[in-house]
Order: sequence, then structure tokens, then C-alpha cells
Amino acid sequence: MHSYRETCHKKFTWPYHKVSKDRESRSQSVFDYSLFTKKSGVHIVEILIYVDNLLLTSSSKVLIDEAEIVLHQEFKVKDLGELRYFLGIEVIRSKHGILLNHKKYTLELIFEMGISVAKPAVTPLEVNQRLASVEFDKIAGLQSSDPLVDVTSYQKLIGKLLYLTLTRPDICYAVQSLS
Repeated sequence: MHSYRETCHKKFTWPYHKVSKDRESRSQSVFDYSLFTKKSGVHIVEILIYVDNLLLTSSSKVLIDEAEIVLHQEFKVKDLGELRYFLGIEVIRSKHGILLNHKKYTLELIFEMGISVAKPAVTPLEVNQRLASVEFDKIAGLQSSDPLVDVTSYQKLIGKLLYLTLTRPDICYAVQSLS
């Protein structure tokens, strides 16, 4: 029989937080230092912190109210109401579930890269496309295109595309191939 850790590793899934078995407990996640949880009975409240942004969620309105009171006592906090945007991701709620959308981020990226007039493609990368480095081309004696003048702008673009794959799994293969 496999241990819990081995099973998670094989399935590429990991718990977001570690909550102690006490009836009421607070903890900082061992997997993400910016995630804090508090468990009270069957309910849990989670606070995710990124620089100066807080995301507060819970299975109980009472726990949310308690957490807000504590946060307001300790910090200068502005409540923006129900979550709409967080770190460039639009959150849309409906009776069918929650939709995470990077539309605004994607449009900003398209205009920043100057490709707003480019034609859309069914696949983001040519089928069976093989990419090779300049070093490989030299060793194999192949004709290569000119190397990038500014590598940092390419790295920045790949980083932004990697972030975009959070809500666009259809581009994962292309972004991974280009990275």
C-alpha cells in the first residue's frame, strides 16, 4: 500500500493546506507561506495573501465576519466586496459554478506584444513543429535563423504565457514547447 505522499506524487496533486486535528485550529500552509487557514468544527476559513491583496473565503459567513473583524483590528483593510478580479484573473459566479477568466490579461498581453492584427489559429503551434537551439543547429550543420537580440523580452513573454496557462490549459503544450 502506498503512503499518502506517494499517492499524491503519482497523481500530481497536493493538498493546499495542512490543518491540525484540533477542534479549532489556525495554521500557515506548509505548501504556500501566503495561505492561512482556521478550522472551526466542520467549517474552515482561508486567507490568501499576495503583496497587498487579500482573498478571504470560507464555508461559513460567521467565520468570514470574524476574520474581517480581526483583520480590521490589526490592519488598515478595504473590503472590496465579492471577488471579481484577483491577480489579473476575473472570477465569474453563477448557479452552475465559478468561471476563472484571463480575458483582460490576455488582451493586454496581445497589445503589449504588438500582435493585435495577427490572424487567429486553430492550434497555437504548428502540428509536428520541431524547435531546436542555435547550438544544436551549429552542431548539426543546419541553417538557423538569427538568434534573439533581446533574450529577456522572450523570457518575459514566456513567463506571462505560463501564467496564462492557469486558465487556458489548451495552450500548455505550445507554451511548454517554446519555453
